[in-house]
Amino acid sequence: MTTRFAPQLGLFAVRFGAVISMVALLVGCASLPEPIRPVALMPEASENYVVSGKARIIAPDLTQSLRFRWQQQNGQYDIWLWGALGMSRTHLVGSEETFIISDGSQHISGSPGDLMRAHFGWSVPVEALGAWLRGVAASTMPVHLKQSDDRDRLIALQQGAWRVTFTDHEALNNAWLPGRVSVVGKQLDLVVVLAWPKAVMTSNAAQRPTEAKLFDTSARELDNSALEK
Repeated sequence: MTTRFAPQLGLFAVRFGAVISMVALLVGCASLPEPIRPVALMPEASENYVVSGKARIIAPDLTQSLRFRWQQQNGQYDIWLWGALGMSRTHLVGSEETFIISDGSQHISGSPGDLMRAHFGWSVPVEALGAWLRGVAASTMPVHLKQSDDRDRLIALQQGAWRVTFTDHEALNNAWLPGRVSVVGKQLDLVVVLAWPKAVMTSNAAQRPTEAKLFDTSARELDNSALEK
């Protein structure tokens, strides 16, 4: 009897050993640590966007705080500036080459730089500021210095005579957007605190809000202390 079952017992032992080996292999694979995957870099924000916020300007013989709404699409700008309670509204529309400034009583056209110096007493390159507000370097100026953090977010750069820093980033629409931008140039310090909408404008969503909604700051009031950091 022992002789008859010996081959079967041997075959069973071989199969049982194979099963044990397979189980051990699977357990070993399951216990291996997950491979470290590189963090995917977030894309830059769209060149077409709309944002509102507050700004403080310090220039020779001038310190000014204002609210703004900035919209740009396909190289065209639509910018509103106003003081407390929506007073002293100024509307700027145009491109990098030509702007029209309207303040309710007059409409003046010319180059953005000349118009801003004549109307406000200070000037900043509009095409560069449009890039800086979304946290990227301007393509119209050489970059002399560029610094990013460990998440590859731009935090400082030097372009031309302008030193720009970016802080308080937030992730919106799969891109990092700054919440605060500081621009320092010759005889001008500009601090901008940004309130990004949850849905940043795309090329098929350029809708002008009603004037009442545009100047209603009660729903999105920005603390003045944010400009004092």
